[in-house]
Amino acid sequence: MNEALRQTVLDLMNRHGIGVLEYEGPDGSFSLDAERAIQTHAKILADSPGVFLSRHPADSTEPVWPRRVRPGEIIGWLKVGPRLKAVVASEDAIVVGPTLLDGSLAGYGGQLF
Repeated sequence: MNEALRQTVLDLMNRHGIGVLEYEGPDGSFSLDAERAIQTHAKILADSPGVFLSRHPADSTEPVWPRRVRPGEIIGWLKVGPRLKAVVASEDAIVVGPTLLDGSLAGYGGQLF
């Protein structure tokens, strides 16, 4: 399998939530592990100063870490004055967890995850 085809299959697996693909046929076999193909620790920085929240104030469920995230997925919040600003994942990754405690002050460019 050439690298372009391999990457296309891995992208499709990630998009559809398939972790492992194994194939066995008369000409051979192969196995792809999508979890190993994505970044295992995303580095997500604050794009503005604010108070870090790992969940929306109206959400009563605790976030589960580590977890797999996709681009554009909301993974936290920054409270900037009276407003809430979503913290979103910029790429497919496995986020281990926040580096700040809930309610901690986040500086501009500070690492959140």
